[in-house]
Order: sequence, then structure tokens, then C-alpha cells
Amino acid sequence: MASKVSIISKDELESMHTGSLMSRRKALLRCEESFRLSDQYGYEPEPDPSLYIEFKNTQQWKHAYDELKAVLATRENVLSKNEKKLIRQQKAKNKA
Repeated sequence: MASKVSIISKDELESMHTGSLMSRRKALLRCEESFRLSDQYGYEPEPDPSLYIEFKNTQQWKHAYDELKAVLATRENVLSKNEKKLIRQQKAKNKA
């Protein structure tokens, strides 16, 4: 089943925490490529793209992803699990 992502404004994106933005990015990337390539094709009518984002080949998906990238570009980098681990290990070495 395709990921369904709600349509929200850029102002709402700017008020969200970075972790929430990353979760939204993950959800957008989980969307299927198109309705024709989805498992819904032939069984269900094509969904209305003004209600939510479900497929990457829509203008709504492209617009949402571009807005999300623009907001994330203004945020401080969040360290990955491996980056945090490396920093912890370096601090432990320096103490010893």
C-alpha cells in the first residue's frame, strides 16, 4: 500500500521540529512512483491528488518535496547514529 502524506503549507513546515521534517521526508520517499505502477491500478479509481500525496509523479509530490528540502536546508545538521558513536569513541579515547 502506498504511503499517504498530508498536504501542508510551508509555514507549517517551518514550525515543525527537524525530526518531524525528516519523518515527513521518509514518508514522501515511500510514496509509490505512479498510480499506473501501483497495486491499486485496475482495482480502485485514481485518488484525488488534492486530498493527500500518494504518488511521486504528481505536481503535489514535487512541490511538497521541494518545499521540504528548502526548509531542511535552513536547519542545523542532525548527526546520524554512526556520527554520534564516532564522537563518543573519540571522547572516550581522549579521557584514557
